[in-house]
Amino acid sequence: MALTSKHDVAQILRREAESLRRHGFTNFFSHQYVCLLAQVLRPEKCEGCLLGDYVPEEFRQEAFPCQHITQETWERIARMPGLPEKVADRFLEIAAELEREAKLEESPVVPPVTR
Repeated sequence: MALTSKHDVAQILRREAESLRRHGFTNFFSHQYVCLLAQVLRPEKCEGCLLGDYVPEEFRQEAFPCQHITQETWERIARMPGLPEKVADRFLEIAAELEREAKLEESPVVPPVTR
């Protein structure tokens, strides 16, 4: 299933944020996949990612660098207090941005009144 709707991706991000708050990092692939969905619809790619420092240097300029975070590093990240909540907050920020953009794109263009 291809997701191209900003509303759909925003909802997925919101659900993932809730999961992160409740359970922490439980399925790293899931978190990466959700982030990837959001990034596909956003031009700035991974700017502002909280996990950027954990990506090996040689992969940091790639479109989706978090795919190169090792399992050992993920396990270390999972033990960091407060990081799941920070990632959840970032997912919610991205969701809000996507929803604003979708709303603007859906707004009908009203022609100016001419007299």
